[in-house]
Amino acid sequence: MAKGSKTTARVQKQPQRKECIECARKLEHDLKERIKELECLYIISSQIEAGKGLKQVLEQSASHLVKGFQYPEKARGCIMLDRTRYPGGKNHCADIVSAIRADIVVNGLPRGYAQVAYREKGEFLEEEKKLIGEIGRMISKAVEKHELQLELQKYVGKLKEMVKDKTRELEKSTKRFEDLFENAPDGIVISELNGDILKANRAFYRMLHYPEDGSVHLNFVKDKLYANIPLIRPFIFKKLKEKGFLEGMEMSLIDSRGKQCPVIGSFILVDFDGRRCIEEVYKDIRLRKELEQELIKQNENLEKIVQARTADLEMQKDLLIHKNEELVSLTEKLKESWNKLQTLFDAITDQVVMIDRDFNVKMANRKEGNHDGKCYAKIFGRSQPCQPCPGAMAFQQRKSITLEEKIADDYYLLQAYPIFDERGEVDGVLEFSRLITKQKNMELQLMQTDKLASLGQLVSGIAHEINNPNTFIRGNVSIIQEAMKDILPILDEHSSKKGNLQIARLNYDVFRSNILILLEDMAQGANRIKAIVDGLRKFAKRDDGVLNDEVDLNEIIHSCLRLVSNQIGRKAKVTLELDERLPRIKGNFQRLEQVLVNILINASQAIEKKMGSIAVRTEYLEKENENLLQIRDNGSGIDEKTLKQIFDPFFTTKRNQGGTGLGLSIAYGIIKDHKGRIAVDSKVGAGTTFSIHIPLAPRATP
Repeated sequence: MAKGSKTTARVQKQPQRKECIECARKLEHDLKERIKELECLYIISSQIEAGKGLKQVLEQSASHLVKGFQYPEKARGCIMLDRTRYPGGKNHCADIVSAIRADIVVNGLPRGYAQVAYREKGEFLEEEKKLIGEIGRMISKAVEKHELQLELQKYVGKLKEMVKDKTRELEKSTKRFEDLFENAPDGIVISELNGDILKANRAFYRMLHYPEDGSVHLNFVKDKLYANIPLIRPFIFKKLKEKGFLEGMEMSLIDSRGKQCPVIGSFILVDFDGRRCIEEVYKDIRLRKELEQELIKQNENLEKIVQARTADLEMQKDLLIHKNEELVSLTEKLKESWNKLQTLFDAITDQVVMIDRDFNVKMANRKEGNHDGKCYAKIFGRSQPCQPCPGAMAFQQRKSITLEEKIADDYYLLQAYPIFDERGEVDGVLEFSRLITKQKNMELQLMQTDKLASLGQLVSGIAHEINNPNTFIRGNVSIIQEAMKDILPILDEHSSKKGNLQIARLNYDVFRSNILILLEDMAQGANRIKAIVDGLRKFAKRDDGVLNDEVDLNEIIHSCLRLVSNQIGRKAKVTLELDERLPRIKGNFQRLEQVLVNILINASQAIEKKMGSIAVRTEYLEKENENLLQIRDNGSGIDEKTLKQIFDPFFTTKRNQGGTGLGLSIAYGIIKDHKGRIAVDSKVGAGTTFSIHIPLAPRATP
């Protein structure tokens, strides 16, 4: 019995040992796979950190992408960024069977993806899916960091040479810094690392609706002045630690009323009264006219400030004569003041230049507006001064000037502020130029919209005035027609007896054969007037935008042609090829009528010959379950460059004729609202064809 028991125990232990060996092999395999994944992550991370350029980083990362997967010899990796492919080897992924990818997302926007694919069918492990996801995030951060570095490089300026006469340059730079600090249109703050605000200008307090005298002590962290405290402050510290400055950061501040104020912030580490602090400049993105009024008031007090600072600097000069040993300290202060001035100047997002009386640029916050040239040549590329010139007016009138001027196709807001020297004379002028083309176009469009609304009311009123007398005409003609049927037999009998009867100086037989035709023509003319008036009233009627009408496209075509027949008839002959079996669609009759009127008028305006042709065709496409409407003209056609922008808002080739650039843009939006699409086919000199596809509503299942 004992012997048999030992044999049974060995038999039981043998499978257990095999299971242990299999488990050990599986663990060893899993461990190797995890090591491969970690090595892949480490290599790609090292390439990202050591890469000299984004292209090099993407190419090297793509080559190492498949090393963390089970079957690297069967896999193909690639990285796609902004439609540019970076393959991970000589072969590409054209013959893939299965693949996984991770999106590359930069600043919340998808820009591409990282992909690993197999040429054979296979499943990916969960760890491999996590690996490709982590690689996608690493590449997203690398792209974001690279683009952020490129953005920061745009705003890095060159420092000025140190002025030889240190005492006078100290006076001028200190005065200029203080004036710019206090009178700058942007908010400027000096704060400690813990968030305490040591100094801030009026614009900053005004921006956040706090007392401008600085009587309220603020702390960025404790008073929650950032819209996102846990993320913003650490990010600023990180960037300042890396490079010493941060420029062009979009963020939001919280004002005293608890409302968000969107700003663009610039930051730099400075020494202030022996302490390591942060100088912060905030550009208010909102359009605020209050800032201009504040700057005007500050410029009026500039002479008093200059006199006060001059007296203070004279006292400092007397002290410097007796304390020569403090010269080194004052020199360092000069450097610090100049650095602050230049940083503040470069942080302003508008184009800013300082000019002399001959319009020479003495200082600029952008490279394209730098020294050695006239301001009108450097900023606007002109050969002569602007007329009127805000800089020349500021020199003459000794006060700030604000003008709006159109240069080429753009509108600019030009502001000039005089800078006074210690004698109260205008030593230079500070000029701000801001591009306001978008705001101006919106203002012009509002004016055009108001005109169109007034025109709609006028059309409705005229249509009403025409309709009233026309109603009498239609009614009376109908009565006369009916009366003539009773009168003509009597006249026939009378004519047969008299023989030479004349009516309206016409022989009776001529009168008898034409009177009914004349009355019928009058009735048809009155009915046509009614149809045109009804069309005008319907076209001018207020549209609520609801797509609930049962619309017949053929009916819309006839209605539009009645409205524009007079305008189109002078330029072209219209031919119709309408599908009588065209089904009705669910939509908005008035808005579709607006689309067709706009395209028909554009087609007639494109015809330069004496008499052209416009063909309108409809067809029901049963396979696509949609209606097709085509409008073809034999006009001058559209070039390729214009064709790419034809549906862009505010784009027009008829600006001088009053065009707003919104007709086709609105038409495009209306067709999109109807779940349809609109396409244009055109060649210069061969005419243009607009094709509008509008799908039918899905059929209800029985």
